Amino acid sequence: MLKLRIGQLHQDITMQPGESVAQALLRKNYKVPMACGGNGTCGKCKVEIDGTWVNSCKIYPEPEEDIVISAFGWEESREELTQIAGVEKINITRQTSRKEQINRTESTAQETEQEVKRQTRKAFLAVDIGTTTIAAALVDKETGMVLSTAGCGNSQRIFGQDVLSRIKASVAGAGERLKALIRQDILSLLEEIQKKREDVVVEHIYIAGNTTMEHLFMGDSCEGLGKAPFTPVSLMERKDSLSNIPVTLLPGISAFVGADIAAGMLACRMDEEEKPSLLLDLGTNGEMVLALEDKMIATSAPAGPALEGGNISCGVASVAGAVSKVRVIGERAITGTIGNAPATGICGTGVLELVAGLYENHIIDASGQMKEKYRETGFPLARTKDGKQITFTQQDIREVQLAKAAIHSGIELLLEYAGISMGEIKKVYLAGGFGVYLDVHKAAGIGLLPAELEKCTKAVGNTSLQGCIAYGSSEENKSRAEEMIKKCKSINLAEQADFEERYVANMNFPE
Repeated sequence: MLKLRIGQLHQDITMQPGESVAQALLRKNYKVPMACGGNGTCGKCKVEIDGTWVNSCKIYPEPEEDIVISAFGWEESREELTQIAGVEKINITRQTSRKEQINRTESTAQETEQEVKRQTRKAFLAVDIGTTTIAAALVDKETGMVLSTAGCGNSQRIFGQDVLSRIKASVAGAGERLKALIRQDILSLLEEIQKKREDVVVEHIYIAGNTTMEHLFMGDSCEGLGKAPFTPVSLMERKDSLSNIPVTLLPGISAFVGADIAAGMLACRMDEEEKPSLLLDLGTNGEMVLALEDKMIATSAPAGPALEGGNISCGVASVAGAVSKVRVIGERAITGTIGNAPATGICGTGVLELVAGLYENHIIDASGQMKEKYRETGFPLARTKDGKQITFTQQDIREVQLAKAAIHSGIELLLEYAGISMGEIKKVYLAGGFGVYLDVHKAAGIGLLPAELEKCTKAVGNTSLQGCIAYGSSEENKSRAEEMIKKCKSINLAEQADFEERYVANMNFPE
């Protein structure tokens, strides 16, 4: 049988008939990054074979051929997020009892630690499963205060950056592997948090994620999520266990507006706040909810992962070394990285600030086309520790245009469906870890957000995690979430008559 030899590790892999090199590596638990889902377009899965770098997803060896891999084009290590954004951003409930003070931050917990040093605290773990990243918070069961947080990249990304890639992989037979990956990620975060807080006993885990992520966690069939009429196995609250700890999965709204958005509605108190109000979660799927006096309307825009650094040639997650701040002066970029570490690539906030800067300095025009001098080589952004040039390409600009056109069009069509104007919106909650650091003015400047909404937009952080904390903290919050879900109608943008026309029109940058 054909053997794949990993030269560095002196390991042999017996390959299966018709298997690509990438598939063989995945089968042996190597975390091969395939943002494109194995289509050979992202170039993230490169390996060195006979002195040549090739996409491992496109190498299908001949039956009698043995292949030796001398190097990987990626780091075989676990990405660690540097922070959990926005847990402390907003009050989740108006109750004043100690049990409901769930907006308290980790620093507050540290101030009172001496009071409970001799006690063993009972706590629960709240988890937000994002398509790109996973965030977790350890919450004191009695006081509701956040004791510790942790985060990591979602290891399922090896099967593609977006939800549709994961659905496709699951249907093709990778469901158990996807289930194992997400569960191991959560267990690793739990272990990391427990090492920080040995005085705490975790009695329950609450999980909020989009509908696909929750299906993959449960090992459900994703076949109904990948084709019309897009039928989930379940949208109800569900029970499970992980390492003998009871698990509750929060309920969702529809196939593409999941429990993460329902949790966000709870976190933002959209049933109580001034209306009309709008919740925008600028993740891979661009979910949004419009709250009116008597009802709520939700939809999902296919933004893709560009706003989180995905499908970007030099894109990385929000980890140490990611370029997160960019200022363009003339034709020179001044950058800042997470943790002030040497640059490794660019994350979502850096992508937006860079594109805004390029447009403001006329390096790209309203159609998104770069100046001729940068069209082939890309715009120089920064250098890595070993001196390698990090560049932002013309195709990267196109990826951002696709994302911002989807978000902008989704907002317009959602409001038109409800029969209200932009000027009637009282408040916009900009959710997601990406949203915490987003410059709203720059977002409006490139057309990601309609200009009319700029002044009423507030970044509120990871509302999925916040809402998950709220849900696990009281029965009242659980009931409120369920009531909002009942009042919420989900619409499919693809079924709106002029979606494609609007989408194309919003590709350009505002003039």
